[in-house]
Amino acid sequence: MAREVRKAEADKFIRKSEEFYYSALENYQKGRLNAAAFDAAQSIILANDAFCISMLGRRASKNHNEAIQLHVQAASNNESKKDILAGALDQRNEFGYTETSSSEKEANLLLVRSKRFMDWVKSKLSVE
Repeated sequence: MAREVRKAEADKFIRKSEEFYYSALENYQKGRLNAAAFDAAQSIILANDAFCISMLGRRASKNHNEAIQLHVQAASNNESKKDILAGALDQRNEFGYTETSSSEKEANLLLVRSKRFMDWVKSKLSVE
């Protein structure tokens, strides 16, 4: 069940998103690919929380389907990035909680997507 959050809190989530992005970048540079992929995916999830909080005053609970549904609602079906979010949720679980390891290519792609998603959210929230 989605949680109500004051819209003013969105900025805290985008800052956390940045922190995980930079952690992902550092992990990638040091060859820690699973950690890089996990952190990049977490950055996307936190940026999505910021987006949903800013637009709806709500963020998803631990339910991944709920996160995607809230994203679509927040985007009002205009320029939805739900595919990026859904992929990040899947890959976070895959590389963080199973025996599967991230390849360099997969970690790099998640890093790129994380940065682009975070920048997209910042543009929607008018955050520098």
